[in-house]
Amino acid sequence: MSVDQGVRGHVAPDRGDRSQPSRLQRNYAVLHLLLEKLRQLVGSDFQSSGETVLDFGSGSRPYESLLRTKFRRYLAADFPGNDEADVTICPEGRLSLPDQEFDCVLSTQVLEHVEDPRVYLGEAYRVLKPGGTLVLSTHGIWRYHPDPLDHWRWTADGLRLEICRAGFEMEGLESVLGLAGCALQLWQDATTGALPRVVRPLYYLVIQALIVALERLRAGRFSPDACLYVVVARRPRTGVASPPGRATGSQGCSAPGGEGA
Repeated sequence: MSVDQGVRGHVAPDRGDRSQPSRLQRNYAVLHLLLEKLRQLVGSDFQSSGETVLDFGSGSRPYESLLRTKFRRYLAADFPGNDEADVTICPEGRLSLPDQEFDCVLSTQVLEHVEDPRVYLGEAYRVLKPGGTLVLSTHGIWRYHPDPLDHWRWTADGLRLEICRAGFEMEGLESVLGLAGCALQLWQDATTGALPRVVRPLYYLVIQALIVALERLRAGRFSPDACLYVVVARRPRTGVASPPGRATGSQGCSAPGGEGA
């Protein structure tokens, strides 16, 4: 999500290049592993039909080319000040878009920045067609990173509860960086300031490689102490879902037992 971006290609310092992360970046591992999960999703049948996708909090549109391999029409929505957005999100988080317009809504690292997650998720639900898919990632354990503000952190249970309150049916919940990887990331971020700038890229290279290696050893097992959670949820095809703020009671709202997307 961006409020102060200018021309396309600008990357905020803490955000990094999400489409082509460098091994010398301080957050390479999380960007690389999130990109891997998104590529796996786009290559799967998570949304077997449909032509339209909304990037809800698009920033510099890092996943546009990836999404266009599956969807014919890509629309970027962001808050005022981002010249790269096709649609401006109102300050309270609402969209000036018709109901049931999109087959998929993508939200990457936005939910922790919005003032009211229920309004934001309610809008994602509203603009999705029945049977449409929400793909969302947000932080569990991470350092403070205002963009322009940083409001929230989530547990797996709390995130699942908010998604279901918005009317969605959960289809998958995955984790990026387990507890050991999170600990290394936080150690790196806490100690970088003591190092000369010239050696910091090498420091990042070593620490980020260790984090990726730990993630490979974790072999996809779900971690309730994750850096990121990646959600796949669906707007029900039939029936009237409960409005934001009220639990749906669907079977998809049970406690997470592992990765399912």
